[in-house]
Amino acid sequence: MQEEKHLSALKEVNAYIDESLAKDLLQRQRLLMAALSLGMQHVVELWLHKARAIKPGATVKHEFFKSEERKLKLKLAGVLTKDISSLKNAGAVLSIAREIERSRDDVIYGAPLPSDRILREKIDYFFELKKAVKKAVGDVE
Repeated sequence: MQEEKHLSALKEVNAYIDESLAKDLLQRQRLLMAALSLGMQHVVELWLHKARAIKPGATVKHEFFKSEERKLKLKLAGVLTKDISSLKNAGAVLSIAREIERSRDDVIYGAPLPSDRILREKIDYFFELKKAVKKAVGDVE
């Protein structure tokens, strides 16, 4: 996917997060979690594009980040032109992305959450991911 398409999708995700923060997060539990997962995927792909580390036409799937670290790196190796560990801030980016994806399906498909704590944590992780990527390759917005 071209960087412009990632930026466009990320703009939508950011707008939805901002809109959700201004309202009751619990009423947007499922769509917000889906947006955060999608946003994570686009931020990671932008990081890889800017690091010139992703194969042309390759896609990073959000499901990759459900895997434990070793399996995640193996899955990513199939779409990369460089070793993941050679990329600046790779450990932080992958760790934060995995935190966003952790319990994604439970939040999207499970029962309503009793409080917005988990959603706020996921939003914080998303902002942290963007900072980690910015530190590695510059701004992605």
